[in-house]
Amino acid sequence: MKKFSNTYIFLYVGGLVTVIALLLSLAAIGLKPRHEANLKREKAVQILKAAGYDAADKADAVRLLGEVAKPKNNAAGREMYDIRCPDGTEGVVVYVDGKGLWGPIWGYVVMDEKMSEIKGVTFSHKSETPGLGANIAEPEFEDRFVGKKLRDGDGNFKPLQIVKGGGHSDDPHGVDAVSGATITSRGVENMLSQSLKEVMQ
Repeated sequence: MKKFSNTYIFLYVGGLVTVIALLLSLAAIGLKPRHEANLKREKAVQILKAAGYDAADKADAVRLLGEVAKPKNNAAGREMYDIRCPDGTEGVVVYVDGKGLWGPIWGYVVMDEKMSEIKGVTFSHKSETPGLGANIAEPEFEDRFVGKKLRDGDGNFKPLQIVKGGGHSDDPHGVDAVSGATITSRGVENMLSQSLKEVMQ
């Protein structure tokens, strides 16, 4: 049986690792444009869904978003857009981000032109528990935000409260929490409060 020196083994393994690293780097570079295009399309789908474009074709989402929305400058530097909703009204889109139970949560909130009432939301997460915290990304939870008020009687920003126990559907500033996901629900509440406060004060 042929024996190899330690030097030969180290050189062989080092060369193999270098080749594999090079191939992985080339693959990452080659796939980067496709990855960025997928992220851009997913963002467009989320914004359009929050604005009420439920029937928007995913493959055509980026083009449609470019037609109905334009970036909006704000002092906080937060991602925002002016958008024309499918019912013909104007709205304002705000990107929101925060922390759930296990990792990042984020989404888009579409408000009316005066930024006083929610027209729609979409939420996403990285690693919330399936069937519990992950339900923040389900229409059943997202729909609870439609029509909720973001200002008090004097026109000042009033954060929403996400409350467990149910029965808050008639509260203009309250949303029923996700059942069994108290920490994630609190994360959504904090995310909305902190992110929207930046652009509404």
